[in-house]
Amino acid sequence: MEDYAKSYIDTFHTGIKKTEYKISGENSNSSSFFHELNEKTKKVKENGGRLFFFGNGASASFSNHMALDWSKNGGILAFCLSDSAMLTALANDYDFEGCFLEFLKINSPTSNDLVVTTSSSGNSKNIVKVLKYCKQYNITSFGLSGLNEGNKTEILSDFSLFVPMKTYGMVECIHQLFHHIFLDKFMGIEEWNKTESQNMDASNFKL
Repeated sequence: MEDYAKSYIDTFHTGIKKTEYKISGENSNSSSFFHELNEKTKKVKENGGRLFFFGNGASASFSNHMALDWSKNGGILAFCLSDSAMLTALANDYDFEGCFLEFLKINSPTSNDLVVTTSSSGNSKNIVKVLKYCKQYNITSFGLSGLNEGNKTEILSDFSLFVPMKTYGMVECIHQLFHHIFLDKFMGIEEWNKTESQNMDASNFKL
């Protein structure tokens, strides 16, 4: 009898190991990739820059989650288009393909900022518009994608992380892992060296 959970977990591990990294279109590895991304993010903080997170569906939830964690724990002001009034107004007044870009424009992004996009396919039109804008105006982008190699996020992102799996659930789960690697590395959190649990209560705050 097939052990579905074991097969899923084993495949998840395979997907993590097979993930592909590129910096400015050149192949990289996980160590160099997250080191360079970390260095860029340090400059964002030093220069008073911001983080902008974009995604659709489950990726929108991840984006909202990480905007919270970066603002609260990472010490960098982070934004995500999660306000339903703002989202529907921009989608109605422009179109859904342009809603993320218009939100970004409202916030007047600069080269001190970092834009993070998450798209399982890498080809979501509203994500692609944001990445093209970033490239045009020299705003650094970090794009997480999956499913099919050579997608537009891979091509357009300054930092590209591609998960070569074929199902949405698998890609989404692995993306969430890498989102936390990005944040936890920046904060210097090492689960493997922890002797006590984190406590997020403000009266006894421990990271």
